Amino acid sequence: MQEYHPKISIIIPVYNGKNFLAQAIDSAIAQTYKNIEILVINDGSNDGGATEKIALSYGDKIRYYFKPNDGVASALNWGVARMTGDFFSWLSHDDLYTTDKIEYQIRSLTKMDGNRNILYSDYMIFSNEPDQSIPMYMQGVHPDNFRHWITIENTLHGCTLLIPKDAFSECGVFNEMLKTVQDYDLWFRMAEKYRFCHVPHFAVKSRRHSAQGSKTMRDVALDECNGLLSGFLSKLAPDEIKLATRQSLALAYANIAISMWARGFYPVGVEAAKLSVCNFTCVPLRDALLSLLILFKGIILHYNKRLFIKTVLMKALSKINNIFVIEKIHTPYTIDLKDKFTEVYRKNLFGGRESFSGEGSGLEQTTVIRKVLPGLLKGLEVHSIMDAPCGDCYWMRHIDLQVEKYIGVDIVEAVIKKNQIELGSDKSLFFCMNLTDSLLPKVDLILSRDCLVHLSYADALKAVDNFKRSGAKYLLTTTFTKRTENEDLGKDFWRPLNLQLPPFNFPLTVRVINEECTEGNGLYTDKSLGLWLLSDINLD
Repeated sequence: MQEYHPKISIIIPVYNGKNFLAQAIDSAIAQTYKNIEILVINDGSNDGGATEKIALSYGDKIRYYFKPNDGVASALNWGVARMTGDFFSWLSHDDLYTTDKIEYQIRSLTKMDGNRNILYSDYMIFSNEPDQSIPMYMQGVHPDNFRHWITIENTLHGCTLLIPKDAFSECGVFNEMLKTVQDYDLWFRMAEKYRFCHVPHFAVKSRRHSAQGSKTMRDVALDECNGLLSGFLSKLAPDEIKLATRQSLALAYANIAISMWARGFYPVGVEAAKLSVCNFTCVPLRDALLSLLILFKGIILHYNKRLFIKTVLMKALSKINNIFVIEKIHTPYTIDLKDKFTEVYRKNLFGGRESFSGEGSGLEQTTVIRKVLPGLLKGLEVHSIMDAPCGDCYWMRHIDLQVEKYIGVDIVEAVIKKNQIELGSDKSLFFCMNLTDSLLPKVDLILSRDCLVHLSYADALKAVDNFKRSGAKYLLTTTFTKRTENEDLGKDFWRPLNLQLPPFNFPLTVRVINEECTEGNGLYTDKSLGLWLLSDINLD
């Protein structure tokens, strides 16, 4: 039997890419699969020839083209029109291929039936050192459910794909009118005629940095996403949705609506809500009532501006929901804490665009803290601080605490190892510890931001008791000052807590820092850091 050895065209679009282009090209050249061609498309860089100089330094190892600036979609299409390979593989100029990206995918392709398969793989994310990447595992949905999946999730990385050249002839190329979502637009079109198959293998190391288009063009991205997802919603066939969700259309559209609202795509959420209501007459009464409940929750959560009304109504709806929901769901509180939070970082379950600790650990949501914290520590004469949990230290590395000792503590080993390599020094130490039972180092102040809200009452109280046993003087921790009642964690992954209410019953704060949180469309405006003397906290 003749060995399958198709030619692969690796297309690298680049605009002002002098900082990272060479690393991307090197990763393409280093592929263990050798029947490749590398096309670098310079999309009109205006950096004084720096990008072009790098590309030309590779000589005949690559094919280099310069074109007027017109965006990523235009550069990719330029490459598609000039590729001579049987398959297309995109590589962003600031990302890297793993050395066996192509070889592993070709080997996987030979085991699949037919020639109408498009492959996608897992990837890793890094900020500074590629060797310290955090893995992102794809869900690997059935090809028949792929279009529904990319409608409700946006975790697919386009550079992991391997696409037959014929798919472009049959389905079209990248839409050059789109500046940020041109990839998802094309994948959706191709998925109508081709099977998107998951290959469980790390194919790409994706770099996070401040100059990425996804960060510098957020307003454009939001508008384009709303338009794109609205189109997806209208093109998804009812049978396609029912197959993917195994739910009635009323329930499926209601869940799509709340998913859209949660991600900030409000117009699309309204469209999905209307479709849900339109299908009420075709479903059992129970499904119609559950759909109404889901939609009502979404409307309250994302549109009501008054915190008190939101809190009361959401609690009432949760109790009503328990009447209708019969199945028990496997929930985070049944999982060992180490396994739970390792899974969070492994899959980026908090969905942070800057930090794997979530959107709340990005620079926007920590603006107030970063401004106030150094002065607070100085005023309290704090010389040592424990950041528990420290997460990936994304926002913390952007401030100068002016303390003699910083100790970062987290339960996820991979995160601690990465922090120690990137940030460790004589003054900055990192330890893998369980806050509920590990012997904690003694410091002047413990900063425990966004921690207790993720723990059950039992674990949260254990953590606070452990903080007291450490001998620290101060505790600076998250509290939601306007909540009138606390709830245990239950099946959720987090909930707001007012630490001055039962079962914590903390005394009056020494100081409160309102974080001016803008997450949740105004639901968490009372999110604060409360400062307490640990000696004043009595858990008996």
